[in-house]
Amino acid sequence: MYSIVLSTLAYPIVAWWLHRRLEDWLEPGMVRKMLVFLLASIACWMLGSAIDWMFPGQAIHML
Repeated sequence: MYSIVLSTLAYPIVAWWLHRRLEDWLEPGMVRKMLVFLLASIACWMLGSAIDWMFPGQAIHML
């Protein structure tokens, strides 16, 4: 349960940070928005997985 809460809270922070970092490399547009979305989603998924690995008793198993 902790992983869902923390990864949801971390998503806006990671997306904002990535958006600022990519300003110099990519011009504003759909490519930058999609790249920020994908990278932020992957980073938050990895954070959730790390939390589930550290606290296996709190993990929510879907399968």
